[in-house]
Amino acid sequence: MSPYHAKKRLGQNFLHSDSVIHDMIDLLEINEFSRIIEIGPGRGSLSLPLAETGAQITGVEFDRDLQNYLKKLLRKHDNFEIVNEDFLNYEPSPGRFKIIGNIPYNITSPVIDWLVAHRDSIDLAALMVQREVADRVASSAGVRDWSPIAIFTQLAFKVQIAFEVPPSAFTPPPSVTSAVLLFSPHQSVWIPGNDLFEKLVRASFKQRRKTLVNNLVPGVIKDAKTAREMFREVGLPEKVRAEQVTIDQFKTLSELLDK
Repeated sequence: MSPYHAKKRLGQNFLHSDSVIHDMIDLLEINEFSRIIEIGPGRGSLSLPLAETGAQITGVEFDRDLQNYLKKLLRKHDNFEIVNEDFLNYEPSPGRFKIIGNIPYNITSPVIDWLVAHRDSIDLAALMVQREVADRVASSAGVRDWSPIAIFTQLAFKVQIAFEVPPSAFTPPPSVTSAVLLFSPHQSVWIPGNDLFEKLVRASFKQRRKTLVNNLVPGVIKDAKTAREMFREVGLPEKVRAEQVTIDQFKTLSELLDK
């Protein structure tokens, strides 16, 4: 048993379920040639079995108090490197890698933003997150959970909920259920040529109860008549709401606006 107790201010809930640990690691299809970045090794519950695969592992741990403990735990594994840094500021060395981590709930969105920013280097990623967040990130158009984070993430990755994890799998147990998200990069990624796509998507969801026209006029589209003409061209009804618009339709709208 580790002498280190979870720090509430860092949102720490340490994973201890062997079955969950091995199911997460299996998702990444690791071999001795793999390069793995672990987000927040914590007490090393994922770190030790990761190191035993023979892959090259970098654990990025913000909590300085855990460094010595992790070094002792992994002293027999020279394929495991510990970096004391805020993961959100971490810049990996060039090359491709896979990502794994039990993510503190309070930094889930910034971590996913980091994945999107580094999409060209990522082969696979498996993240433990709050189930509610997993539902939102893996959602699709037409459901209430459809949101900008899902759209921006799914432009870069195929996202799926691999499995659910109960509070009892953690110490201390969180008050919510968790889930593991698997991120698989798309073969080719459509990347907007400017900031217009992001502006369009974020404005569309600004007030969910409003129709798309009311959210976009006049800040993004000059007037309601122009907006409705564009909607018709994209195949959208006049009173459509943002949660009904697919990624491809948002792409087409931004291309029309760009003209």
